[in-house]
Parts: sequence; structure tokens; C-alpha cells
Amino acid sequence: MLDKVDKKDMEIISYLRDHGRDKISDISNSLQIPRATVFERMERLRKEGFIKKYTVDLDYEKLGYSVMAYILIEYDSKAKVDQKTLCRNLAAMENVISASIITGDWDIIILTVQKSMKDLSEFVLEKLRTMDGVQRSQTIPIFERIL
Repeated sequence: MLDKVDKKDMEIISYLRDHGRDKISDISNSLQIPRATVFERMERLRKEGFIKKYTVDLDYEKLGYSVMAYILIEYDSKAKVDQKTLCRNLAAMENVISASIITGDWDIIILTVQKSMKDLSEFVLEKLRTMDGVQRSQTIPIFERIL
């Protein structure tokens, strides 16, 4: 495994953040790096785990999900499920964008999208709060997502 990434690797990574769908020839032309080099480095970065996956940044509102919220979750240490498994189970739930284990007053944070406030309410009250391992939660609706 690499000890570090070099300047060319970082240029490629930076370019991919904003232009992940571009062809290798476009990346090559834009960065002035030979196509074969771009291809080889992208493959190496992927194989060595620097690039985990290629993904899309969706406009959820255009898809009909007008409500986005962070939900802070306190883990119940008396639960039959461990905290990592709970976090994985949360991440697998419909309309959950991300789930992370955090530190501080809360143990887990998730990002969810819902079609309405009613749907968000049902998600929290009927699904989330009934899960083994969830002690309590705090929902924080997002007014506007910048990034």
C-alpha cells in the first residue's frame, strides 16, 4: 500500500470530485497528464482504497424528496445489537443517505430524505424509535443544503 499520494494523484482525486463522469481523455486533457497515466493512477487509487467508489450527487428535491433532515441518535447500551451493527442497519434503511458513528452527546448521526414532514414523522416515530438499540433521537430538518 502507498504511504502517501503524490501531487498528480491529488490532482486526479480533486478533478474526480467535481467531474466524476468525465472520460479519461477529458481528465487527461484538463490536467495535462497522459491518458495511460490517468488510467493507471485511477486504478491504483481504487485498488489501494483511496477511491472507495464512484457515486452521484442527487438533487433529491427534483426527485420528489422535499424534506431532508439529520437525525442524532443515542445508542442504548442495553440493546441486543452492538452500535456498529445498529449503524449499519440504519444505513440500510430506505431513504437514509448516510449513517455515521460520532462522539459527544450523541452516538450516531444519519441523513435522511423524505417526501413530506408526515413521512419524516412516520420514519422517526414508527421505524427509527422502535428499533432495538435506539435510546432516543433528535431530528434536525435542513432548510437548504449547500454542499
